[in-house]
Amino acid sequence: MKKIATFAAVFAFILLLTKIANQVPPPPLPGVAFSLMAQRVVECSPTDITLIDTHDTETHLEKDSSWPPCSTFEKGEVLDFFLSRGAKTRFLSDEKTVWWRKAM
Repeated sequence: MKKIATFAAVFAFILLLTKIANQVPPPPLPGVAFSLMAQRVVECSPTDITLIDTHDTETHLEKDSSWPPCSTFEKGEVLDFFLSRGAKTRFLSDEKTVWWRKAM
């Protein structure tokens, strides 16, 4: 009887560990899209860009050739950026932030 109980306990423990392991999300792969909402451009150069959000958190990104010229970003304009990960950050698109997101 002890052997059966031990076997059942080990089997249940393995099932529990499997369930926990399956709940952990995998790390993002290169090329996975992400977005940065309500960002202002603080610094911009041909190779990198620094953005700041409404909570004054800076994000520094290395740019690839897909980014528009720095002159397209107006000072103080709040934008939502849609980007892609890789060796360098790829620009997909941007749009003006909606009014209620600026206040958050």
